[in-house]
Amino acid sequence: MSDPAETRASSRPAAVLDPADPRWARLHRLIDTHSLLRGDFTLSSGRKSNYLFQLRQTTMLPEGAHLIADIVVDYMKAQSIAGVGGLAVGAVPMVAAIAAVSFSKGAPVEAFFVRKEAKGHGARERIDGYVPKGGEALIVDDVATTGGSIIEAIAGMTEEHPQARATRALVVIDREEGAAEKLAEKGITLVSIFKRSDFTI
Repeated sequence: MSDPAETRASSRPAAVLDPADPRWARLHRLIDTHSLLRGDFTLSSGRKSNYLFQLRQTTMLPEGAHLIADIVVDYMKAQSIAGVGGLAVGAVPMVAAIAAVSFSKGAPVEAFFVRKEAKGHGARERIDGYVPKGGEALIVDDVATTGGSIIEAIAGMTEEHPQARATRALVVIDREEGAAEKLAEKGITLVSIFKRSDFTI
């Protein structure tokens, strides 16, 4: 008989990629070189920090974008996930790269992003792109601190597409500051390519 706890979202963040995979070392080097800043910062969550992962300096770098997308597409194929989306603006470069790479790898996925609020003109939509109507959507973001952006993205997705579902979220870096636990409370399992402890701060 299975343990009921096994059916609930895990609060223990899982790794997406084995560190022995050469892509792990290549992407780690890019992030360490281009995206890890040290100083005094205020995070989007309002918390103070003496370091910052400015991931868009990696997600918008050609090699970084390709590596992240290649890793995420492999994960989505392994998990049979039909679509990918996230909250603007941090997730947009990732979603676009994942969509393009998924096609080149012969496993095209539906891709979308969620605006923080609906546009005030045109079709006044909050979502751009294609939300999977039947299968699961993987919610992505560059960095997770509290998980707030992931929760907001899922809320925006289900508000306009009640039939859509997301039980997993993937980030490039988990800052290990409570996001996994907060998301697990809402039935969402967080996985990451890296954790904050993978870097020398």
